Amino acid sequence: MNKSALLYSGLGLALLAGLFLWLRPAPVAAPAPGVPAPQVYSLVVSKGRRVSGPELIQVHVGDTVTLEVTSDQPDELHLHGYDLHLKLLPGEPGRLSFTASHSGRFDYELHHAQLELGALEVLPQ
Repeated sequence: MNKSALLYSGLGLALLAGLFLWLRPAPVAAPAPGVPAPQVYSLVVSKGRRVSGPELIQVHVGDTVTLEVTSDQPDELHLHGYDLHLKLLPGEPGRLSFTASHSGRFDYELHHAQLELGALEVLPQ
């Protein structure tokens, strides 16, 4: 093999290696030590009632909470005490994420249907 063939061969390998490094998936960062992972609670509402998901959700102050709600009717989720709202479209999961910043017991409901789904209980740390 002559020098130019070796040079092109080496460049080809270098380009392939660079392409491989560029296309590889980015590493997923692990949660920082001591930082709790977000807690996701899924609720499904059908024909005017909760058909799956917890009636009582217990978390601690400082926890990150996500309520994922799917309803068969358009409505709005309302979390009392935190005064948070989430517009819901039929059949599409809606996500409401927040940090539990104060303790107590707070009802969550579908606003237009006036349907109480359950309660969020935030315990002190």
